[in-house]
Amino acid sequence: MTLARVLNAELLKMKRTIALKMVVLAPAVVVLPILFVGSQAPFSTFNYNGIANKWRVLAILTLRVWAILMMPLYVTLETALIAGLDHSENQWKSLVARPFPRWTLYLAKLVVVVGMTALSTTVLLCGILIDGAVLARVQSEVVFGSPVPWAAILRDGAQVMGLGFLALTIQHWVSLRWRSFSVGIGVGIVAIVVGVFAAAAQQQGGSWFEYFPWALPMLVLARQPHNLQAALLISSVIGLLVAAAGALDFCRREIK
Repeated sequence: MTLARVLNAELLKMKRTIALKMVVLAPAVVVLPILFVGSQAPFSTFNYNGIANKWRVLAILTLRVWAILMMPLYVTLETALIAGLDHSENQWKSLVARPFPRWTLYLAKLVVVVGMTALSTTVLLCGILIDGAVLARVQSEVVFGSPVPWAAILRDGAQVMGLGFLALTIQHWVSLRWRSFSVGIGVGIVAIVVGVFAAAAQQQGGSWFEYFPWALPMLVLARQPHNLQAALLISSVIGLLVAAAGALDFCRREIK
């Protein structure tokens, strides 16, 4: 019951913040450019693919941009913004003085970030369907067949989200551990750059580098994702361990 109250307080803080607006803005930044590129006949990205039904092509292209670039940027920004709500004006002293366990503060913020990331991924998947419906009307050369592969699109989106869980828990810990907004953003940007190179190495052949937390979501979109289940297990288990370690660190840390 205590956790539910703390979680409700966190949700109330999110009202009218840029963090809440980013739930829609982040996927829109991916969906709209892909719609524009796909509509440029006769040079559309989809015209150079031999697959008759273009839904799969559209989903992979959108999720690739989301997995390797926009979702990590989104998580970096959201964790920094959510932590910054209490870092600013040093509100931690009043929060930890209240009669509920410290770990509930840490966990509530983590639940909010996970929920917002899942909601943004859902908005992205809806955007894929909207893009396909629009492109079918403005690009006569591109055939979006029927039925729409709902199950495959939802499965890929859920797997991308699951594989991003480990990076999310690390970023959450960093953002709450250091008060400076630039530390959380800096760590996230460096990790994203390394993740891009790790994802590129992934495409050249399997190696340990493909298990870098920020590169894990790209395994869903690999040509032969033979180690996908192992990666999902790694992301889930280690992500939970990181969350537990972060909560323990938060409980033991002296608030100044």
